[in-house]
Amino acid sequence: MKRAIILSIFVSISVGLFAQDINLPRPATRLGVDLLSAVQNRQVAKAFVKKAVPLSELSTVLWAGLGPRGADAVTSATKSNRNISFSGDNPYINIYVLTDRGTWKYLPDTGTLKSLGATDARAAVSRSAIPDAAFMILFTVDNALTPAFLKANPALFQQMSHATAGFSAQNMALTASALKMATVVQYTMNPTEAAKAAALGKDEVPLFIMQGGYTN
Repeated sequence: MKRAIILSIFVSISVGLFAQDINLPRPATRLGVDLLSAVQNRQVAKAFVKKAVPLSELSTVLWAGLGPRGADAVTSATKSNRNISFSGDNPYINIYVLTDRGTWKYLPDTGTLKSLGATDARAAVSRSAIPDAAFMILFTVDNALTPAFLKANPALFQQMSHATAGFSAQNMALTASALKMATVVQYTMNPTEAAKAAALGKDEVPLFIMQGGYTN
């Protein structure tokens, strides 16, 4: 009886969280899987079993992709205080999490998911949306943070933006692999609907999506 009550409370809290901002648990600092094993076991999938990802694991995946870390004392390549380096040191890449319960923006500095809506916008964002995927990650670039030396070359900055977001996606995919999840990066996307779902400002542009979850 006690166990049933605890489970009921847990489910109620979890469902309630989906309609508001979420304070993520601290990301894991060790997963017990070495990097080469994560690479070797990485799965690309377009079919998933419907199974929610625990917030602790989602927190770790998001942190790997864009989370805070100390600056590189030798090269200063991470002055932006992120797990990926940015040209000009401005963190111009953002990531958004979409599930069947809503859309959130990941705020790395506070470890928070900021609620942007409580409806499932994935099918509108991409015709390749997989209903059983646990999450869809939307990668965007904030052009307002373009490094000064690239202001005159926006085409080059767009190339750099895709490459930088790609570093983030790779970190997340390998972390998901270590957590026994599969992922798939896709460019099939409706930019207008993506901007609408993520409430993007005029300077922020959708780049691509990554879907992930469990296959068994």
